[in-house]
Amino acid sequence: MEYIAGSDRQQTHFLPPTVEDYVGLDNPVRFLDAFVEKLDLRAMGFGFPKQDAQGRGRPGYHPGELLKLYLYGYVNQIRASRRLEAECHRNLEVIWLLRQLKPDFKTIADFRKDNAKAFKEVVRQFTQLCRQLDLFGGQLLAIDGTKIKASNAPDRNWSQSKLDKQMAKIDERLEEYLQALDGADAQIQAGVSSVNAQELKAKIARLEEHKVEIKQRLSQLAQSGQTQHSATDPDSRSLKSKQGHVVGYNVQGSVDAKHHLLVTTEATTAIADQGQLAAVAQAAKAQLQIQRADIVADGGYFKSEDIKACQEMGMEPHLPSVNNSPSQRAGLYGKNDFRYDAGHNLYHCPAGATLSYRRQTQDKGRTLFNYDNPAACRVCPVKAHCTSAKYRTISRWEHEACLDRMYAAVAAHPEKLAQRKMLIEHPWGTLKYILPGGFIVRGLTRVGAELSLAHFAYNLKRALAVVGLEKLLQALKGFNPGGKSGSTLLFSLLLRLAALIGRLGTVPWRYRPRSRGYCHSASG
Repeated sequence: MEYIAGSDRQQTHFLPPTVEDYVGLDNPVRFLDAFVEKLDLRAMGFGFPKQDAQGRGRPGYHPGELLKLYLYGYVNQIRASRRLEAECHRNLEVIWLLRQLKPDFKTIADFRKDNAKAFKEVVRQFTQLCRQLDLFGGQLLAIDGTKIKASNAPDRNWSQSKLDKQMAKIDERLEEYLQALDGADAQIQAGVSSVNAQELKAKIARLEEHKVEIKQRLSQLAQSGQTQHSATDPDSRSLKSKQGHVVGYNVQGSVDAKHHLLVTTEATTAIADQGQLAAVAQAAKAQLQIQRADIVADGGYFKSEDIKACQEMGMEPHLPSVNNSPSQRAGLYGKNDFRYDAGHNLYHCPAGATLSYRRQTQDKGRTLFNYDNPAACRVCPVKAHCTSAKYRTISRWEHEACLDRMYAAVAAHPEKLAQRKMLIEHPWGTLKYILPGGFIVRGLTRVGAELSLAHFAYNLKRALAVVGLEKLLQALKGFNPGGKSGSTLLFSLLLRLAALIGRLGTVPWRYRPRSRGYCHSASG
């Protein structure tokens, strides 16, 4: 039986195939090459190797070549520097892309580390290209957060409560061992010993050492002023997710409704999503350069001040109502059962009585107006269904008209809020597919660089699916990338400020990239 046979490995070719023949004209890797060639890497903040005035030493790699390698790697889920080094030797697409350059893994890893901030500018430039192709609608944006694992094991993260529990468990175990040791001593005196006293003493010594370690960690936690401490990645936090607690980062992002492209992504140390809405909305507005849009988010983002701030900047929020009423949770009438009369500045209760303005109070920096009617409550037939106090008081925020405006918008267009999951869940799922197992780098700055690479990979896949390679390459011909923008920096600063205001605990900027060349060995 005949089979298709391969060529003879010893066959000499008079005219060998060129490297250009390795990659077809319809291969997306051609876009990566053309896209990076268009960028002004120096203006974007990428570091260039230093040149020796006398020409001594081996020259470094151009940052554009290493940027192409990283973009290709994240598009194809190849993230580790050693794996990228291997691809430079065996992957025909990478050989074509880098023109047979073979940087070593240390050079590759240092490039990502030293240019962590500049990767965000690459995403911004690709967003501009997608806007040129009209891939962003800029009318409806979905905002959400997701927890992505950090390079820090759960047992290397400590909080005050976790350390207190460990200390209590050690004290309990020590008490058991000490009692057992006393029993062993009594048996030795009686001449019938069934317990090894030496083993018990060794166990007690180990527990005492562990107790000293816990005390040191408690002291470090108190000195740092933080609620948590992570040993491997100091910036990571223990976060509550649907799958339980994960030590990682709270990634905030926004998605455009037109083609489900990611607009912004940012890794934060915020424990919860509350307090992040206005910062994400402001960053999305700056990224898309729009004046007005509708934004949808889940109830975890509900914060009155953020809703007001979004409305003032032209980003109309659509959030579900959140039940914060203790009375309603207790099965009594909630605030929603009371109707506000703006013309007369009073509330109508379910029994038909009116609650008039009584006083002004301050609560966590917010000005509240209190309404009540003690006389009506004393003779109210449904008081048992309303309150267990002497009379019912209703509090109204001074800017509660902003919340009423949002509820009216949600009631008028409920389909917008219903689209939230459809818009955001697919990008988050794909992003975690691109980052299997979580982040492989450490530190908030470097994690941000890896997130930007994943962001680019997702948007490139979406753009290829929507318009195809030919249109992307055609758009590049007339693409004029701008200089460095402050929008990504503003996004980061706003998120950090929101976390600080919400007492969520931010981590100071610890890392500053060094200016040096990207050549550490004689390979390649």
